[in-house]
Amino acid sequence: MERERDIHRLDKINRLLKEEVGKIILKELDLDRNALVTITQVKTSSDLAHATIFFSTLAKTQEKETLAALEKGVYEIQHILNRKLRMRPVPKIRFAPDASVDVEHRLYDILSNPHDDSKEIRA
Repeated sequence: MERERDIHRLDKINRLLKEEVGKIILKELDLDRNALVTITQVKTSSDLAHATIFFSTLAKTQEKETLAALEKGVYEIQHILNRKLRMRPVPKIRFAPDASVDVEHRLYDILSNPHDDSKEIRA
């Protein structure tokens, strides 16, 4: 029962962080205007000390630039989260590109062109 409650709490925290970090990136962070960044998922450690925030970009070529901009602004984002959220501790955040999006795109390409044998799935 307690484990179930802990999992439910982690899910709520992940959703909250996903929503709030998305808003902060949209309103506060100085990203390239052509960059479309989407927060795809958040994974928070069970002790609530750390959270990895996964993101995707519309253009794969912008991923490294976006990661650099997010890492540069991580302290500002963390500061805003610390002020805004009414939870303690607020997990220390870090950003990572979401590799699952690439796999989904490759699967879609393969399934939409079943006669093209030159494409392979590499995860």
